[in-house]
Amino acid sequence: MQLKKSKGLTIAQAIAQASAALLGAVSPIASVHAEDHGWQVDTAALFYKESDGRVQAAEPVVSLKKDFGDEKILNMKLVLDSLTGASPNGAAPASVPQTFTGPSGGGEYTTPAGELPLDDEFKDTRGALSAGWQQPISDTMRLNVGGNISSEFDFQSIGVNAALAKDLNNKNTTLSAGFNLEFDNIDPVGGTPLPLVSMINKTDDNGVGGSETKTVTDVLIGVTQVLNRHAIMQVNYSMSMANGYQSDPYKLLTVIDASNNLMLDPSPENDEGYNLYLFEARPDSRTKHSLYTQLKYHLTEDVIDASYRFTTDDWGISSHTLDLKYRWELGHNMYLEPHVRWYTQNEADFYKPYLQVGTDVSAAGVPLITEASADSRLGAFDATTFGLKYGIGLGKDSELNFRVEQYTQTASAPAAPLTGPLAGQTMQPDLSAMWVQVGYSFRW
Repeated sequence: MQLKKSKGLTIAQAIAQASAALLGAVSPIASVHAEDHGWQVDTAALFYKESDGRVQAAEPVVSLKKDFGDEKILNMKLVLDSLTGASPNGAAPASVPQTFTGPSGGGEYTTPAGELPLDDEFKDTRGALSAGWQQPISDTMRLNVGGNISSEFDFQSIGVNAALAKDLNNKNTTLSAGFNLEFDNIDPVGGTPLPLVSMINKTDDNGVGGSETKTVTDVLIGVTQVLNRHAIMQVNYSMSMANGYQSDPYKLLTVIDASNNLMLDPSPENDEGYNLYLFEARPDSRTKHSLYTQLKYHLTEDVIDASYRFTTDDWGISSHTLDLKYRWELGHNMYLEPHVRWYTQNEADFYKPYLQVGTDVSAAGVPLITEASADSRLGAFDATTFGLKYGIGLGKDSELNFRVEQYTQTASAPAAPLTGPLAGQTMQPDLSAMWVQVGYSFRW
C-alpha cells in the first residue's frame, strides 16, 4: 500500500509479505479455480498499531472474484485506509528541547529533551480500487490485464498492468512475463520543499515548488514448476525503475556545528531563534532488482509455504527476506497457520542521521552535498515478524479467520557524536508494531 510521511515504508515492510504475484496477475502457485460461476467474496478488516503512540491504522478490504468459465476470470478489490498518530519528522533526538514549524509553515510543535521528534498531528485517509481480467488466448496461454487507482489527501496514483502465462510440459511448467506502469502525483501540505532548503525558508516562495510527479515501471519474468505430486516451486526475477520525485516532503535533517552543538539557522527570516533543519533530498531515479523463490509442499494434510527474496538497488540498499508459513489442519474444518518472517537491509549511500558543518553544510548554512536523508527506513536494520492465523470453515463455501502479527525492527544505528546535545542519543530508533486482522470469505 502507498503510505505517506514516515509511516510509508515502515508499515509496508511490517505488513507486506513476500508475494509471488508482483503485477497483480493470478499466480499459478496460488490459483484457485471455482467449481461454479458464482462470485467469490473475500472481506477483511486490519487494525495496525505502532508502539510509543506512533502510527495506527484501520484498513477494511473487499475482494471480488468471478469465474465465467473457460478460464475467464474477473478480479476486483476495494481498499480503504485511515491512519492517525505521531510520525517521526526525521530530526535526531537531542538532550535539549527542539521546536519545529508545521508542514504548512503555520504553527509549531516542541519535542521534549531526549525524545524522538514526532509530528503528532499526522492523519490521512486513502481509497484504492483495482480490477483485473484473465482470459485464455490459446490452449496453453493466458492473458491478464488490469488497472488500479489510489487517492490520498496529498498523493494520487493510477496504474495499468498486463501479464502473459504459458503452460508447458503437460501444464507442469508455467512461464510468465508481465509489466506494470504507475503514474503518481505528489502534492504535499504546504507545497513541495526544494532539496535541502531550511525548515523556515520553506514558507518563502523561493523554498517551495509545486506538485511533483513520479513514474514507476515494473517488469517481471518467472517460471513455476510442479516438482512432484506434493511440491510446486516458483522463481521470479523483477526489475523496478522509478523516475521523478523520490523524497519524503515532510522529512528533515538535523544540522550540528563544528563543536557538535545544534546550529542556529542563519537565515535573515529567523527572528524566532529556530535551529537549522534541512529538508531531505533523494536521487530522482531508482532502479531495483529482485530475485524471488517460493516452495509449497503438501504433506498428508498440512502445507509448508517457504519463500526467499533478495533485492538490490542503485541507492546502495541490499536486502534479504525469509518467510515461512505452516498450515496445520486441525480437522472439523479448522486450521492454524503459524508464520515467521525475517528481513535485513544495509543503509542507503546517502543515509545520514544528521549533517555536520564543514562536511555536509558550510558555516553559512549552505549545503555542500546534493543528497541526504535521515529517514530510518533507509538505514540499516533487521526485522522479524511472528504471527498466527486461525481459520474455521462455516460451510461448504465460507470461512472465518483471525490473524495476529507482531513486528520488531532493530536498527544498526550509526554512532552519535561524542559531545554536544546529540551525545548519548539513539540516532536510529527501534520500532515494534502489532496488527490484528479478521477475515470472512463466502461464495455468492
